[in-house]
Amino acid sequence: MDTRDMVDVAIDEDPRAPCLWVPSELWPEFLASVGREPNRIGVVIYRNKTVREGGPLTDITTQRP
Repeated sequence: MDTRDMVDVAIDEDPRAPCLWVPSELWPEFLASVGREPNRIGVVIYRNKTVREGGPLTDITTQRP
């Protein structure tokens, strides 16, 4: 399962969450898989969610890391 698949699962598990955090070590892979770059404040909008880099050694989560 790649990073994009894991992000999709996290979104499906908590569809009401407005934001999602992706670990720093998986962030470049996620950006490449969705074909986007972060905006000025460092977020990507994916599936109507704000996706942010969550820091090193974190989990993909809809909760604040």
